[in-house]
Amino acid sequence: MPLTGFDADLTGGGSAGMLDDGRFAAIMAGLGPWLPDGVGMPEIGIAVSGGADSLCLAYLAGRWRRAVRALIVDHGLRPAAAAEARLTRDRLARLGIPAEILVLEGLRSGPGVADRARRARYAALSAACRRTGIVDLLLGHHAGDQAETVLIRRRAASGPDGLAGMGAVTFTGDLRLVRPFRDIEPATLRGTLRRAGLEWVEDPSNADPRAERARLRAGLSADPPAVLRLCAEAGQAGAARMARDAGQARRLARGVTVAEGGWVALAEDPACPRTLAFLLRAVSGRDYLPPSRAVAALCADPRPATLAGACLVEAGAALRRAGLRWLLLREEAAMQAPVPAVADCVWDGRFVLRAPHGADLRGVTLGAAGPPGRWMAPADWKTPWPARALRTLPALFRAGRVVAVPTMGICHDPALAGVRLTLMPGAVAAEAARFTGGH
Repeated sequence: MPLTGFDADLTGGGSAGMLDDGRFAAIMAGLGPWLPDGVGMPEIGIAVSGGADSLCLAYLAGRWRRAVRALIVDHGLRPAAAAEARLTRDRLARLGIPAEILVLEGLRSGPGVADRARRARYAALSAACRRTGIVDLLLGHHAGDQAETVLIRRRAASGPDGLAGMGAVTFTGDLRLVRPFRDIEPATLRGTLRRAGLEWVEDPSNADPRAERARLRAGLSADPPAVLRLCAEAGQAGAARMARDAGQARRLARGVTVAEGGWVALAEDPACPRTLAFLLRAVSGRDYLPPSRAVAALCADPRPATLAGACLVEAGAALRRAGLRWLLLREEAAMQAPVPAVADCVWDGRFVLRAPHGADLRGVTLGAAGPPGRWMAPADWKTPWPARALRTLPALFRAGRVVAVPTMGICHDPALAGVRLTLMPGAVAAEAARFTGGH
């Protein structure tokens, strides 16, 4: 149903200015599948700032199912932030929604604070979800946010993928991010809270004209038709992006082998710049795609090269006999330094540590394995992969010595038996984001 005014929602249905339980349930049904609900079932996470959008999301989600948990992020950037987080937790408790406050340490105001805060926020949310077994996280982004995102990406010339804006369902690491309100305008969410008699927190930084989003928000609030137009454009771009993603998945299935160690093998010369860019991002563990011109040049003239934290190298004779032509490996010099090995920690943006109960991780660090000769591998141990790839594997160390390379089945420390270092599902090059449908 077309948007007839900025006080209606883009999905149609229900009363203008409000969102009821039935409409919310219908939206969520279109964004599934969902884990079963009930006592003892895995919870669905809700990212809550305390503002109207995320509080409305928590309110409706708590009425939709019982197994939910709110995650409140305190960025610590304003003196009132801690008190607002506690107030939000109390408000959620009165709604019967369990909540946890995640306090970000070391975040400071200054240049790039919005991007730094976003990265820190998602890192904290992901870690909390991993620790509590949450695989679905609800986010309160709405139609106004989508319009702002499209404008920002258009100004940045981010290309056709970027103009799709935010997906209704996207994936990051081992987490599914779901935006039920992406096509609903913010006045509807505030109207829903007012009808329920609920108050929310107003963050003054959302109206700070020094921030690009705040300036765009002010302009869009005075131009409702622009919101409709931008969201419609995002929908069209999203449909096209999903088609590209589907084609890319087919190409990858035909000619790409993803190794458990985080590298990939190509059966043919890289010919599609978009596919190669996604593979480079997956192997490097980075958040963003590499420069498009450099990727296109590499496709036009395939050759050994290092780009954006990954290396394209020719396959050796044994791999060529197996039908493989190129390897994309993690750049050794760009890998993350060793970190303390703790359950559910992430190393190099790609691997997550899983430890069984009783595993003794005291004094253990997690880092790059280094030369295979230092692993003390069994005499009959064999692998088709070159040493250059093996050096980039994640390994566990005690007192500076390799004691386990779980990906290769090597473990010399009984206290670490059962510890796994798993390639995160997000470190793949075939995206399954949904930009259309579900509403």
